[in-house]
Order: sequence, then C-alpha cells, then structure tokens
Amino acid sequence: MTAADQPALAPPTRNLSAFPAVVLDEGRIVARSHAVENAAWWFASTPPSGGGRFDLHSPLGTCYVADNAAVAVRERLREAIVAAGVVSPLLAERFAVSVFAMPRAWRCAHIGVARAAGFGVTRELATLTPSQYPLSRQWADALAKAGFEGIRYGARFTPGAANAWALFGRAGSDETPEPVVDKVIPGPEACRQSGLRVAPIPRLASLTIVQR
Repeated sequence: MTAADQPALAPPTRNLSAFPAVVLDEGRIVARSHAVENAAWWFASTPPSGGGRFDLHSPLGTCYVADNAAVAVRERLREAIVAAGVVSPLLAERFAVSVFAMPRAWRCAHIGVARAAGFGVTRELATLTPSQYPLSRQWADALAKAGFEGIRYGARFTPGAANAWALFGRAGSDETPEPVVDKVIPGPEACRQSGLRVAPIPRLASLTIVQR
C-alpha cells in the first residue's frame, strides 16, 4: 500500500462522550443478512469469528442490520455486485435475509453527520476496505467505551440515502430478547429482489462474502 492509499482517518484520540447520537427506535423494521447456519440475532466478534467493519473484541460483538433487504444484501456480497450485477448460485445459497422489528431502542453514534468531523471522523470510516478494518474497529471499540450501543453509517455498496447499523452486544446470541422474525428471504430470492441476477459466473474465488 502506497502513502497515497493510506486513509487520512486517524485512530480515535478524543473524548467521544458527546459524539452525535441517533436512536434506532424500538419497533422499527430492519433487515439482517446472515449466513444460513447463524441466527439473525448473532453478534460477531474479533477474534475469533468476526470479519465485519465494526466488529468489537470478544466478549463483545456486533450485529449488522440495514434499513431494507436490498441494502443488507449489497453490504454482505460486497465485491460480488461489481460483476455486472451477477451473483453465483453458490454465494446466494449461503445466506438469507431476516426481516424483523427492533426489540428495543438502540442509541447509536451517527458518523454521517457534519458534527462528527469535530471528533476526527471522515467519510472513510464507512468506506475502509477489509485490510483497513483494524482502524474502523478501533473506532467501534472507542464508541462502545463512550457509552454508545452501536453505529449508524452510510452503506458503502448502495448509493443514495441507504443506512446500515452496527449494533453492539454480547458476542454470540446477545442476552437482549431476540426479535420476532417477520419473514426470512432465501439468498437467491433476496438477490433477485435487490436487482441482482443469480447465475453461474467465472472466477468465483475472486469474490468475497462476509461470514457473520
């Protein structure tokens, strides 16, 4: 990585207790994309199982939800959507999208508002690539220690006003009462509903799917 490729974003060094906040309300409908072998209400941590942008360190973890199923699908498949909007059947069959109402309100740090800049945040925090996730995880840890229960951020792979939420809790199945899942959309159908075509594509090994 050259100097030009290095993010301008620095690790958190300031007091974040007054960081701008936003509440993900109780009862709000969200979508959660997850591996078929995991429950919807699963909080990944690093180490050992985490692979997400804002994963906390064990014994804490992070559960990612989105405003709708399309955003959840695109945030999961990531580079797969670059391949002319085509997703391989193998990738599509490895995940599902659960839709549910939030079981309680969640007070989150709002990194997408202008006031966040006063705490050292830039747009890079929501667009860092996986090799740079140690930096975004530092921010997640710092915001959790400042009392926030999650992070609201702009979805990297969906243009427009598309929001994703990284919720903090106990690693694994959080002790918070699990939400009642309204519906589960199989991966292939979720892809089609998101405008992605499910079909065999070459060079499958070059695509990335997040296991969480």
